[in-house]
Amino acid sequence: MSMELELKFLLAVADSQKLPTLLTSFGTLTENGPATLLNAYFDTPDNWFRRHDIGLRTRQKNGSFEQTIKLAGQQHGALQARPEFNLPATGIVPQLAAFPAEIWPENTDLNMLQQQLTEVFRTDFIRQSWQLTADETVIDVVFDNGEVMAGDKSEAIAELELELLNGSVNPLFTLAEYLIDQLPLRTGWLSKAARGYLLAEKQQLSQPVPDQQGLIANLKALQCTEALFYRSSTSSPEQQGFLAMPEQAAYFLLALSEELTTLQYDNYSAQAKLLASQLHQGVLVFEHAAYNRLLLALAALLLQPAVVTQGVQPS
Repeated sequence: MSMELELKFLLAVADSQKLPTLLTSFGTLTENGPATLLNAYFDTPDNWFRRHDIGLRTRQKNGSFEQTIKLAGQQHGALQARPEFNLPATGIVPQLAAFPAEIWPENTDLNMLQQQLTEVFRTDFIRQSWQLTADETVIDVVFDNGEVMAGDKSEAIAELELELLNGSVNPLFTLAEYLIDQLPLRTGWLSKAARGYLLAEKQQLSQPVPDQQGLIANLKALQCTEALFYRSSTSSPEQQGFLAMPEQAAYFLLALSEELTTLQYDNYSAQAKLLASQLHQGVLVFEHAAYNRLLLALAALLLQPAVVTQGVQPS
């Protein structure tokens, strides 16, 4: 098992061409070259894996297959941290018995699950990757360009991922902040798997209700509202709910501001309040560096055990 700890951002393909120059100015860079990754995601007809917050995938790269299971973890701001198991595979269909027995919920019938497995969606993309060393920390930097496909529907993939391979987490966040200031990045809240389930209509995003309790809950509600805004902008921009989403995002930013004041993070509280005010004035802040820097700062904050113990642990 390994713990995947990465920061995810959305970045246009044209802007990704600036990455090598920017990365070289930050540390020692090794380019790995492009690779074509063909990925199939599996579940049962009743979404057993999704209901248990387990991701099941096989990947083909350079003629070889790998099977992966990702378990439940943290997802705050740009941060995604999940335990994962990667094993060699003999083909496109994963073999569940190959994974450690202790990862499965009690009384799981693996034989039944294996028989019910079906491919739900695919994510095929070209990955450009670099290994960056800065302050004795090693970071895997990748840019993925391709598609999520479910049946006859598809969505573009254009994502930047920064994954901590070795060393301190601080340079990872410092690099992300630097890139936010240099590139038109937007925080990537939905994983490729989440986008695939949405595209396959196996899952829905629902508008969060007001009166969320805690820092984590309000941050999740804010990012869910942002995701709904962008997905609605391409499918049903004429709906009244779409037009109200920036106001709803402002509500959750103000709620975050109050939570941060309680936790005595007054600077972050003031930033959240200012962004909420801008949304009320019709300024779409989701693509602004200040908004994405705040989400990054909150992700870093929520990695600190002292913050989690102050009543903001998710239920």
